[in-house]
Order: sequence, then structure tokens, then C-alpha cells
Amino acid sequence: TSRAVEKVMSWLERGDSVGEDAGDSLDQPLEELDLVQHQLVDFKPTVDVDGPLKSVKIASSDPVKDIKSVLAEEEECTLPTLAWQQVEKEEYILPTLAWQQVEEDQHGEFQFMVSHILSPEEMYLHPVSEMSGQLAQLEVEMGRIAGYEKLARVEEVMVGSVWAVLQEMWYRVRVNAVSHGQVELQSIDYGHYLHVDHHDHHLHRLPPGLASTLPGLAVKCHLSRVRPVQDKGWGKLALQMITSCLEGVDQHTALAVERSD
Repeated sequence: TSRAVEKVMSWLERGDSVGEDAGDSLDQPLEELDLVQHQLVDFKPTVDVDGPLKSVKIASSDPVKDIKSVLAEEEECTLPTLAWQQVEKEEYILPTLAWQQVEEDQHGEFQFMVSHILSPEEMYLHPVSEMSGQLAQLEVEMGRIAGYEKLARVEEVMVGSVWAVLQEMWYRVRVNAVSHGQVELQSIDYGHYLHVDHHDHHLHRLPPGLASTLPGLAVKCHLSRVRPVQDKGWGKLALQMITSCLEGVDQHTALAVERSD
């Protein structure tokens, strides 16, 4: 019996070899398998099957196993068929965000705080409104998750697209111009301008949440019916005067009028 077992085990170990007489060599091991099965009448392994052909446990320390059942199980098993699926390239839809609109009272007035002043002809305000009150929450969300968003591809950086950029803090910026390898950006929440290299821009996609849905909070305004004395534009003195009057944390009242050139 032990010799028959040794032959069977030796036959199994060299099962990977292939020869011309492979078909003839199968008859002798199968006869010896019958001999082993006949002489091991008292050997009763317990089988725990969790579904068809899923797991088989042999409750015995005897190295001899029911080889026929193992072979039968292997014959019934088929290799799974793998289907390759083409992964579609993720398409990023560029967000288009509007600007906040001023809500005037019945007299055409509104309350505001100054955000950024370039000249009396170009100022950016934060109207006192529920929407402007979300600026603090927006800054928190941007600071927490904007850095984890993917960088913009060079071909995506086009005029009108909106991105997030880190300049001491995270800003939402709109692309105003792309020229000579430079990109002109403008903060849609504060109004100031930035310039970055087109191929090394560090512009990130807007994170989900307020950053992707909240309109730009900075509202562009100018002083009505005021013109510079000189044709070359506003001087430093005019900028200093208007800045000293309007900048700060104080609220101011403005009257909205139609622009007449």
C-alpha cells in the first residue's frame, strides 16, 4: 500500500511534464488509485462544502487524501473568462459662475463694504447680503479641500474658465486672458488680479460645495459722474483719497445709477 501511495504522489508531482506517451501513462496510476481506495476503507474524511465546489476541509491528519474526488473537482472547475473594459477618460466640465447681483432697496440704495480698489473707475464691493455672508464659510472650505483637487490641463486653461489657486490663501479665479505664455487671472470674490505662467500655472479644479456653486461675490462698481483731471488717467493722489474714505470694515451706503458715457 505504501508503495502504491508513493507512486501516486510521485505521479502527481510530475503532472506538469508533457510527453508523447502521456496518454498511456494514465492507466497505471488510475489502477493504483483503485487499490488505494479499496484498502483505505476505514478512512472517512469529513467534507464541509459552502456551496458547490467552494471550500473543502479534510478532518484528518493522515497525509493520504481522497485523490479521486480532488481530481474530479479539478476537472469540473473552469477558468473564469476575463472581459477587458475600456476605461473612459474622465471629462471635466468647466464651471461657469455668475457674479453676485446687487439688491437695492426701494430708493435704489444698498449697503456695502469695500473689497478692492484699483481706481475711482474700477472698485470691487461686497454688498451687505446673505450671499456675501457665505464668504467666511467659502474660505474655510477652500482652505481645507482645494489642494486635493486635480490640476488643470494646459488646454483647459481658457478665457472664462474658473479655477482655484493658492496665493497665500486659496482664491477662486477667472481666466481673463491668455497671451505670450502668461495667464491673467482675477479673483471673483475679491476683485484683484493675478498673473501666472501658462505651462506652470498651479491652477486646481474647484472643489465640490460652495466653491462650485456660489456666484462670484465681488461686485464691480465705479464712482458715477467723476472723471480724472488729466487725460492720462487717475493719479496716485486720487487713489489715496478714495482709499482713505472707503477702505476698512465700515459699512457704506451707495446709490445705484445707470452708467452714462
